[in-house]
Amino acid sequence: MQYTVRWFDAAAAVVRQESADAASAQEAAGRFEAAGRVVLSVERAAQAARAPRLRRSELDVAWWCRELRTLLAAGMTVVEALETLQAQPLGRARAEVHALLVEQLHQGRALSAAMQHAAVFPAVLVAGVRAGERTSGLVAALDDYLRYHELLERLRRQLLGAAIYPAVVVALGAVITLFLLLFVMPRFAGMYGELHGPVSAATRTMVALSRTLAAHGGTVALALAGAAAALAAAWRAGLVARWAIRAAEAVPPLRRQFDEFRLAKLYQSLALMFRGGYALDDALGHCAALGLGGGLADRVERAQRALATGRPVSAAFGEADLTDSVTQRLLAVGERSGSFDRVLQTIAERHAGNFGTFIERATRIVEPALLLAVSLLVGGIVVAMYMPVFDIASSIR
Repeated sequence: MQYTVRWFDAAAAVVRQESADAASAQEAAGRFEAAGRVVLSVERAAQAARAPRLRRSELDVAWWCRELRTLLAAGMTVVEALETLQAQPLGRARAEVHALLVEQLHQGRALSAAMQHAAVFPAVLVAGVRAGERTSGLVAALDDYLRYHELLERLRRQLLGAAIYPAVVVALGAVITLFLLLFVMPRFAGMYGELHGPVSAATRTMVALSRTLAAHGGTVALALAGAAAALAAAWRAGLVARWAIRAAEAVPPLRRQFDEFRLAKLYQSLALMFRGGYALDDALGHCAALGLGGGLADRVERAQRALATGRPVSAAFGEADLTDSVTQRLLAVGERSGSFDRVLQTIAERHAGNFGTFIERATRIVEPALLLAVSLLVGGIVVAMYMPVFDIASSIR
């Protein structure tokens, strides 16, 4: 039977892993101990290869960072802090994450390696923790990630808050429109069905629509229910958000504003990792894997290649279309002063401020425009329903 044996190499001061074919775990461990090696763990090969089946959405990463940071600041070791979190009744998903992390730490792995193995933590957090392990500043690394998370959450809250009122207006307008079309109009059709004499085109259209809805009301209701269920499923799968982003990116002014959000995320990530001791080239390599979208990953790789040829940071970022004139000057100041992490943080806050300002201005324009559009739709249906009354009055005269 195949076993995976982890042992400590004292000469190189590293933990190594090898495979061994043995009848039992004790036999596999005995072979390594007989060779003078310090065995840390022995697992079946199938268990070692087993990947954790956890979803990132099941773990509140910001909560986890705050709890771990509090325990570490109180003087606990990483293992003690995670065992303390594991002992709390926090639900199945969190219990699985903590159990996996504790198991990995007991096997001699670093916290960053255990987090990467769990596959539920953002790449930027894993990179920050790895940097904190190098500098013995794990608490500071968690603080940096919490600031990064707070910036992104503030922008997401602004975007969500701006979308709530339009969504309510559209939903209310849709409900009123469906009520008029499915319940009120068919009843008006019975009143206007026997109308004689000349009638307007609006009246004929309304009567025909009313009769159609009355004859196929069940089919229409089922179709609407299916459409609503499909929309809900697409929302839960994240398809609606992706479609909305693609539609927005088809409009150049909106695409530029989404780039402001992505650049805020990029520069905040760079500031986090730069403070943790990463070289800028390594930090860019991690940021290219953040899923920034909008072609930003390609631009980051271009900047990375330019840096590798010896170009200054401001010039490399400018050639990769990651800066405007102000950002390029700020990067040049950071190169001269040496306070590069502070400059990166300032640039991130600047892009976040630009995106927040756009959301506020767009809200002031979109809200009244949507309210006017819904009012015109509902008012048009009501006017169409009462047009036959005017036709009857003119025929009587």
